[in-house]
Amino acid sequence: MALPEKCPLCGTDRRKQNVVTPHVYGDKDHNRAFYHCQECDVRYQYPALSPEEEGRFYAAEFEGFMAGRSGTSGGWQSAENHIRANEATRIRRMQYLTPHIFRGASILEVGCSSGFMLFPLKDSGHECVGIEPSGVFGEHVKKQGIAVYSSIEDLVKNEPARQFDIIQHFFVLEHINALQAFLESQLGLLKAGGKIIMEIPNAADPLYSVYEIPAFERFYWSIAHPWYFSESSLRYLLDRLGQPYEILLDQRYDLSNHIVWARDGKPGGMGRFTAQLGSEIEEIYKNTLIKNRRCDTLIAIITKNGGIKQ
Repeated sequence: MALPEKCPLCGTDRRKQNVVTPHVYGDKDHNRAFYHCQECDVRYQYPALSPEEEGRFYAAEFEGFMAGRSGTSGGWQSAENHIRANEATRIRRMQYLTPHIFRGASILEVGCSSGFMLFPLKDSGHECVGIEPSGVFGEHVKKQGIAVYSSIEDLVKNEPARQFDIIQHFFVLEHINALQAFLESQLGLLKAGGKIIMEIPNAADPLYSVYEIPAFERFYWSIAHPWYFSESSLRYLLDRLGQPYEILLDQRYDLSNHIVWARDGKPGGMGRFTAQLGSEIEEIYKNTLIKNRRCDTLIAIITKNGGIKQ
């Protein structure tokens, strides 16, 4: 197994780098592992995918990869299925997005997938643009009347003066190798006072950090993710931008899902026992995980306030 010389986020040397797991889901060659930096608290994949491997993966393989992870419940078989499967997710996200979106706001979504977040926003009168490297989903969103680009660079090339009030992305940052450059390029696309709003996995996911379910450990650490963040490692990254921000916590997966993981060692249990347990128990469980900071999701809201810190 190759060993990293230093943390790719903070640069701390190998003496503070520990193996998290040698089990990288989707690593056909079995030559990768995930490491934990004790200095900045980030978890990272090493070695990372090469630019060529990454390009092939997202252009042609990503939907199939995700369908293999989530089964039919994720809706990855088609754009239409994906939109239907993610309606509850859209509603959950709008609870924290709505306070930041004003009438007629211009919104860019990076990694817009099937467009399930953008279509209702467009219908509400917002000016929407998407970025989506997947040819399959990107073409679907274009056909629905939303401009879609393959990358931020493609957007800037075609619309160099374009700026936005809101840039949103959900479970995208953990897929990006050049983290700071990625976020700084978005700050350059924001109007003054504009906001980047994003969701990412939390490395404190209770299935890993509390229950230590072996099947989940083999499933969780994905070849698609160069990074996994904790609250502290996310703060380390955002502090480098020199912009004001806040971090919120959320829990996406319910008690039923966790029971199925513990019982069967596989995903797919959302809502399975809610009728028997009651929605009140599900809500208490979710809020308890959030209160104890052992939840599965981090939300960051960055506000553009002046120039980028050099």
